[in-house]
Amino acid sequence: MLINLRKHKAIIAKNAERCREKGIILPTFAQMKDPALIPDDIKERLKGVGLWDVNPLNLFRINWHNEPKDFGGGFGGVNYIEIPREITGTKARIIALAGKWFPCGVHKVGATYACLAPALVTGNFDATEQQAVWPSTGNYCRGGAYNSALLGCSSIAILPEDMSQERFN
Repeated sequence: MLINLRKHKAIIAKNAERCREKGIILPTFAQMKDPALIPDDIKERLKGVGLWDVNPLNLFRINWHNEPKDFGGGFGGVNYIEIPREITGTKARIIALAGKWFPCGVHKVGATYACLAPALVTGNFDATEQQAVWPSTGNYCRGGAYNSALLGCSSIAILPEDMSQERFN
């Protein structure tokens, strides 16, 4: 099923008011793909925000281009590591993307924003009355709960009963 883009004007108005009240500015998907498109005033304000802070400005850090800093970082190249051939034993280059430099250290903030933002702007989700539900084994629900907090939405993370303790720590 595709994302429901049918618009509900009354709920759109409520969500817009919630964003105004909380100072929330929604980044576009184009800005997430290319942080050079983020307005300079927002980049300047991000210099005073930690990567893990529950601050709506961190919505603009949902990308692979965050400067590897815990506080006030800007944007640069993609965060990755190349695993040396001496370790991999192969001639092929092995590249691993680093999710550590996403807000709250979870790359799934991107996937969950991609679910919640369209629902908010079309009025298919009412941030003032509904609760976002994020079922997963860890990173997806962490990303969803974090984004919900940034977007002023109530949420619940649902984890399987028999998960290993490491996933809770």
